[in-house]
This record gives sequence, structure tokens and C-alpha cells, in this order.
Amino acid sequence: MKSISVARHLAALAICLLLAPVVLAQNTPANLRHAAYSWQAKRARLPISAADAQLPAVVVRDFTAHEYLFDEGEKNLQVYSTEHRIVRVNSADAIERFNKIYIPVQDGGQLLSIKARTISPRGEIVEVNQSNIKELKDDDGDRRYKIFAVEGVEKGSEIEYLYTRSRPLRLYGRDYLQSETPARDVTFELISPEALRFDVRIYHGPKADRDTVVQGKRITRLHLAQVAPAREEAFANVTAEQMRVEYKLAYNQARGNTRLFTWTDASQYLHQNIYTLSKDENKAVDKLLKQINVSAGATPEAKVQAAEHYVKSNFNLDPGADTNLTQAISTRNASESVFTKLFAALFNRLGVEHELGFTTGRDQAVFDETFDTWNYLDNAVFYFPATKQWLAPGRPDYRYGMIPAEWTANQGLFIRTVKLGSTESAVGKVRPIPTLTAAQSSNDLDVKVQFAPALDKTTIDIRQVFGGYNAQAIQPYYSFIPEDKRTEAMQELVKANVKDATFKALKVTNGEAGLSPLTKPFIVDATVESGALLDRAGPRYLFHIGELIGPQSELYQTEERQFDVENEFNRSYHRVISFELPAGYQVRNLQDLTANVQAGPDAKAPVYYFRSGYQQQGQKITVTIDEVYDQIRWPKKDFEAYRSVINAAANFNKVVLVLEKKS
Repeated sequence: MKSISVARHLAALAICLLLAPVVLAQNTPANLRHAAYSWQAKRARLPISAADAQLPAVVVRDFTAHEYLFDEGEKNLQVYSTEHRIVRVNSADAIERFNKIYIPVQDGGQLLSIKARTISPRGEIVEVNQSNIKELKDDDGDRRYKIFAVEGVEKGSEIEYLYTRSRPLRLYGRDYLQSETPARDVTFELISPEALRFDVRIYHGPKADRDTVVQGKRITRLHLAQVAPAREEAFANVTAEQMRVEYKLAYNQARGNTRLFTWTDASQYLHQNIYTLSKDENKAVDKLLKQINVSAGATPEAKVQAAEHYVKSNFNLDPGADTNLTQAISTRNASESVFTKLFAALFNRLGVEHELGFTTGRDQAVFDETFDTWNYLDNAVFYFPATKQWLAPGRPDYRYGMIPAEWTANQGLFIRTVKLGSTESAVGKVRPIPTLTAAQSSNDLDVKVQFAPALDKTTIDIRQVFGGYNAQAIQPYYSFIPEDKRTEAMQELVKANVKDATFKALKVTNGEAGLSPLTKPFIVDATVESGALLDRAGPRYLFHIGELIGPQSELYQTEERQFDVENEFNRSYHRVISFELPAGYQVRNLQDLTANVQAGPDAKAPVYYFRSGYQQQGQKITVTIDEVYDQIRWPKKDFEAYRSVINAAANFNKVVLVLEKKS
């Protein structure tokens, strides 16, 4: 979900700078370059290679054209997209995946034409009945889709669909040219009036052809005979690694060689939009500030935390809420944009030095400073120079010091307010957004195991401590879980380490709403019994100690690595497992508890490592395990080193100690 409705605000600015308001067309304009684009009425399946015939599916044609069409009569610019795809499906799974087609229709946009059909291996053509096309909305309710099912598809069939839609004016965009399905005959075109010049950049692929002018239309084109699949891969941001095209309007001949929509332009516009308040909005903010009741002598950090706690505890995030700040304060319902505007106003009144930043999620596309597309300005953040801390204004699930992990290890555009006399302006600069250290996102485990006298079961005291991003998936939501479901949820958490646990006690600490896992980690304490950790093997017993650390990721892939390693966040695991051997017993294979695997350019200070060892004092054995990942990215050329650390944890999970009587 886009922050702040930044997309809407920036699109509105684009219209104001260049054109009159958009009036959507009711029909496909005759002067659209691809107005007559259609499929071949009758044809056989397109030929494919023997190798492609063995694939589950292959896209045999993928055509996309976006055209910015200027209507001289109405004096407005509109965007039309024509898309045509043909997919050969060769397996049952592929049929299941491709026999439902979703077409996004943005608010204010229209689906102007659509048709779909199948062509069987025997050449039989069946068109989809238009009455079978339905409409649905996504979970947020802010995006509509046309959906239809293609029936009667069999192995070897082609699924073909073609549509043209209008879209709200947006002078920048992004298209992914690669997916997990291999593609052939891939074409992308960006078309505009000759006077408007777009910059087009291809990531993870070849450059687009230089734009050409044909009959008064400026055309940028990219054609690829084939595009390899981008298969799913562990510890990689596959979407961000896919071949994609980013484009933005850069020049208008009517304005000469002045570059449009730069980072400076964005800084000025966003600053004005966020920091300019009406008289009524100022009054509403002043009234709210009295309710927050922040001490004048409080530190800047205390002021920020007090404002955040009040706002995020008392306001509801509602993407469809009124964008008027006065109305939002009155109703306590606010969109992300209003959350950002409200926090900016509060920080100004509290005298807290801050900078407003915007970034994109690196899980979708890494922010590129060298290409000033406003498509990267998705998510609002605040940075506080005095404390070097961060705040995500539109994310009630995050607290001061933490912003979503995918916004970090990235760059962002940061806007600082400058004053010239009584006039306020803005200075923008792109700079990095650091992420938390591994120590700040810990997941610690303390396990004490007692063997029953008959060695038929164990009693286990287990404490799990979740900090930082490791806690973020649980802690902000725990208090909202119905009380009768909380115990069940936490029991499932413990069962990840003790799969057959019978619970004797269970306690959660720091489960209240509004806490920061950086200072108040989420803690689960439990006492359980298990019969599955010990197996008898003749006179010996097998103690499945490795299972106590829970299931571990495994990287035993045989295919060549496609992408660099990218971790969601840095993280650390400190685990202590202690147990006392029954009198007269010893462990045959204690050496299996010892491991030391690491990766990094400095052997004395590795960025990734798995270390385990033990101490024995009489019959008591204490096992200590430390696993650390303290760097977000790692080159695929050194993938084996990273994989060895991941697999060291997976290997420990399989460790089984052999208990035998002393001779």
C-alpha cells in the first residue's frame, strides 16, 4: 500500500504543472497508435521448441504498450495501456495457475476492451464469454480487478488474452518484464506526444532502444527474443531482482531543456503539502497537543515518544479517510498521509528537530538516486538528528527506533526545512537508511531439560525472548488476539521447539500494545512435558537435543545461485540448553555439539557465523549456541560461505545425543 497517498499527490502536481485535469475517455481513441491492435482471428498454436514443450508453462508472446495521448480538443493528456499475452500451459499445475486472469483497473480508470480465448492442441478455439468477467477489490479496497476464468484448458493449450485500459495520469511508472515463467517475444513500448520526452531505464536487463519519432509520436521500445525465468530463491528479494523498466517524464519541449520532476521539485512539493496547514488545521493540532500533555522540559526523545504513543494509540489507520487534518483529528480516523502531516505538525510545535524522508521498499525495487523517478517516494519516515533514530508515521504497528525492515538498507529522499527570514523552504538530499544491528533483533532461547527417573519423558522449562524485528511479527498484534485464542497461539509458538509439548505453565511478558521491542522484548515462558525428545535404543537412549532450537532454514539447493543474498534484516540467536544426565549415564558423542562455521572478509570479525559448544560439570551439561547474521547483502559469488552458516544451524537441528551407561 502506498504511503501518504504520495502517488495521488504527486500525480496531482504533475497535472497542475503540465495539463488540464484528466477526463477519461469512454472508448478507445482512433488515433491511439495501437487502436487497431488485435490478435489473429484464426490460427494454430504458435511454434515452440522441444525444450519449451517440456516446461510447465512458457509465455510465447508478451506485448505491453503505454501511450500518453494528448487530446487537442479537450486539452488533456490520458494514459492508455494495451497488453497482449499468450501462455502455453504444459502441466496441470500450470493450468491451475493461469486459468484465472486478473486485470487491474485503477480508481478513475476504465477497461475499454477485453477478450480472451484458448487454443487447444487440436487447434480448437474457444473464446471467453464477456458475461463471465467479474469485478473484485483487494483486501485494502483501494484497487479493483477484473477477473475471469478460462475453462476447458488442457495440457498443451494456449491461453491468450488482450485488453486496453485507460489509467489515471501518472507521469512515472514501473513494469516488470520478468517473472518465474520463461517468456519469449517480449515487447515493451512507451509512447508519448513528440513534445514530451520520457527517460526510460531498464534494470537487470539490456538498455531500451533510443526513442524515435514516428508521425508525431515519440516511441521508446524494447524487444527481447527471450527472458529467462526468475525463480523463487531463499534469502533473496526476487521481485526487486527481476528485470524491470522504470520511466518518468523528464522534458517538455515547451519548457526547453529544464528537467522536470527532479528530487528538488519533489522536496519542495512534499514539504509544502505536509507542512502547510490551514487556520482550522492549526487550531485542531493545538487542541490535540493539549490532550497529549507533553512536559515542556521533556527531552526531544521523550516528546517524540509521547506524541507517537498518543497518536498511534488513539487514531485508526483508514486508507479511505478524509485527507483533511481537522476532520481526521475530530474523527480519529486518518490515512497514512494524514498521519504524516499530523506528526510533522506536532514535532514542529514541540520544537523537535526532524527531517521528513520518503523511500521505497527494497523488496519491490531498490531506491536509485541516479534516476529521479517519483515512483520511489512510497513510504514516509521521520529522522531525528539529535538521537539518530527513526519513526514510521503511518505504521501504528511500529514504534520509535524502528521502521519496516524493507525500508532500511536502502536510500531515501530526505527533506529538511530551511528558513530565510519569515519564509520557509525545503532542501532535499538522497542518503542511506541504515538498518538495525544483529544484536538489536535477537531471538534468544534458554532451555532447561530434566529427565524423568524412568527416562520415559522430559520436563522442559523454556524461555524465548524476541527483540527488534524478530518480535515485530508478534508483539504489536498480541494484545488484539481474542483472549481465548492467545494461549493457543503461544502454545503453537512453543511447539515449534517441543512438538509434542504438554503444557504445565505458560506466561507472556511485554504483550501490551504500544511497546517497542527494542526496549521491551516479547518474552514467552513455558513449562512443558515431552515424550518425543527421548527414544530408547536397546540399553541406550537417544536425546534429540537439536530439535530444541526449532526448525531451521536449509540451503541444500543444487541449482546455480541466481541472485545475491539479501536478508530481510540482521539478526542474532543466543541459545542455551542445559540438562543433567541421569546418575550412571554418560554421553557417547558430545563432540557432535561443537561447530564453528563463519563467513566474512575478516576472519577475526565475521559478519555471519554459527558457533556451538558445551561445558560439562559433573553430570550437568550446558550447551551454548550463537548464530549471527550482521550484514544485509552478500555476493552470490561467495554464496557457499553463506550457505555453510545457514546449513550449520540446520545440521545442529538434527543432532541426537547417545546416552549410555558408564562402563
